[in-house]
Amino acid sequence: MSNFLELRGLSIGYDNKKEVLSGIDLKVSSGEILVLAGPNGSGKTTLLKTMGGLLQPLEGKVYINGRDIGSLKPGDRAALSAFLFQVRESPWPFTVRETVSQGSFARRGWLGREKESDREAVNMAIEKAGLGDYSERRITELSGGELQRVFIARCIAQGALFLLLDEPGNNLDPKYAFIILTLLSDLVKEGRGAIISLHDLRLASRFANRVALLSPVSKEKSGSICALGTPEEVLTEENLSKVFDLKKELVRELVL
Repeated sequence: MSNFLELRGLSIGYDNKKEVLSGIDLKVSSGEILVLAGPNGSGKTTLLKTMGGLLQPLEGKVYINGRDIGSLKPGDRAALSAFLFQVRESPWPFTVRETVSQGSFARRGWLGREKESDREAVNMAIEKAGLGDYSERRITELSGGELQRVFIARCIAQGALFLLLDEPGNNLDPKYAFIILTLLSDLVKEGRGAIISLHDLRLASRFANRVALLSPVSKEKSGSICALGTPEEVLTEENLSKVFDLKKELVRELVL
């Protein structure tokens, strides 16, 4: 039986201010990559934070396997979802292994003793992320693409059912962005689910099972999911010209 993350009647925003997104009903299953696409300011990051329980919804609920994540303790929530923010750099000179092992803190606490099962989870995560040769390197010495793989490995070690990733290929060259999405695709095939915000719609077309296209947010109106389906169904010239305010003849040249 597959796991699932479900949004029911979700409206989201900050500090009880105007809604960013409203009327969101969505279900994502394990074994699936859902890409959140849309222009800057359309609420992709805000939606990811709400999915992971980092931001409380204004209305509605987020469920994983029928459990309301808003009512869970942080440790229980960490077993269900792992959030990866946009990565710029890391000022802390931890080794790769030390950084990946932080993923198990939710199970054992910051001062908890590492168990053999925790060490096995860290070794497995390092191997899956292709970091075996880097395990004792300081992360301050790594390239952007290598560092991003370290943080994804930390999510793997956390053992979460769903990975929530905000622009995992941001500021990476095409080669590393492709490597990162390939890694995530392999993880999903093993039974996890992934919800990923992406600006690069070429990567979305290549890796997504489904795409949720978000409409722009304005002062007068909150955003919403304006199209949901396979990349072929959603990433059309008509949809993208409306969302990105581009002439149809420019969509394929500038966006796809």
